[in-house]
Amino acid sequence: MLTIAVLIPAHQEETTIGELVQACLDQPYPVSQLIVVADSCTDRTAQVAREAGATLVLETKYADKAANQNEAMPFITADVIVGFDGDSKPMPSCIPLMVADIARGYDATCSSILPMQNTGFFIEARRFAYSLGSQWWRLCQRQVGRLQVLTGASYAFRTDVVREVGGFPNGLISADMDITWKLHEGGYKAWYTADALTLTVDPETWAEYKAQMPRWAAGYFQNVARYRRLMWNWRSMLTVGTAMFDLVTLWWWVLVIAYNLTTWQHLTMFKYMGYWFAGHTALTMYLVSRVVGWKKAALGFWPYTLLNFYNKYLYTRSMIREWLLGRHYASWTGRSGRKTVITPMTAARRRALGMACALAGTTVQVFGGWEGSTPLYAAGLAVTIGGPLSLIRLRGKGRRRASTAGHQTAFLAAPAVAEPLALPEPRYAEADVESTLRIPAAPR
Repeated sequence: MLTIAVLIPAHQEETTIGELVQACLDQPYPVSQLIVVADSCTDRTAQVAREAGATLVLETKYADKAANQNEAMPFITADVIVGFDGDSKPMPSCIPLMVADIARGYDATCSSILPMQNTGFFIEARRFAYSLGSQWWRLCQRQVGRLQVLTGASYAFRTDVVREVGGFPNGLISADMDITWKLHEGGYKAWYTADALTLTVDPETWAEYKAQMPRWAAGYFQNVARYRRLMWNWRSMLTVGTAMFDLVTLWWWVLVIAYNLTTWQHLTMFKYMGYWFAGHTALTMYLVSRVVGWKKAALGFWPYTLLNFYNKYLYTRSMIREWLLGRHYASWTGRSGRKTVITPMTAARRRALGMACALAGTTVQVFGGWEGSTPLYAAGLAVTIGGPLSLIRLRGKGRRRASTAGHQTAFLAAPAVAEPLALPEPRYAEADVESTLRIPAAPR
């Protein structure tokens, strides 16, 4: 029988950490160790975790999820690491189901996710998205053996596998996707335990949503860039390629619709688009209803559909900023309240983009002059002049979102496991400190 260590990185989670610890201990599977890493907490997270029954509580100042998980690694002696976010709660049998898949020979797995909150515009949208993913996207990715991300809110990894890849990798804004692709790179087998379920606290206000989603979007493109060599594998091409195709075609259809409405041409296409939309709606509603029922599926359809356009905008913007402009999202935001930090564009990239804009604009100018097209020539002239000018960094008294030179590290060239920064030593707290100190520290 595999032994398990539950690992919970938490930040300001005093309202949920006690219930989470108790839910883990109440699972029908013995928990050998339950470790909570309270990161930069100014509330009672650590105290509540100890009172709820955590076997070890580490208090740190890393402000980084991967660093906190690595801080706990020397203390873990169990066969399997089962991880939950501090604002999550596993449903009964969640842990046994995930561990059963590990026992079947898989190196890592994750559970299904649903919002912990009951209702609200953003909650209904997220519930619809999670349910659709559990019945379609994740099952397809599992079938081809290339999950895009092992959900960080609820996962299970073989302990020896985590140590073999050097611990939880960091340096990117999305640690969960980072460890997933690190496992793919090492040839390890990842799975998705669809029947296991964990509830998590999702953004329920516009302020929380617009703070959280850009981080997820930026993290996606940072990870694709870091593991770009793996994208040549047919499995990766199928999973990541379909996501990119979905992103690009959405804006293509928006442009086609706008053009046809403006020119009043090809109006019959709207009839066929209506057929497609009806079929797509029926299929997605059916899949979601299998998870949450028809009522919740109906409540979530329009919030999900409307927010899908905003999400696609965020992903498109992140793709341009991360890959083209080289400005990397470098902060942890959302409910943690930390400020957004985006690294500045390097001078070399600024010059290269300016020259590319000038060359492209000049090419369009020449073509417009050759064809005798005044609008095309004017557009080329605008790009030739406006492109390089838009890349000039204006200096003034306005606030810059970029941080100091310390954040100018190239994310795409970051090591798989970044060295921890010189931060204050963590403090350990446990009911029986002497027994903790006798646990041999495993090599990292």
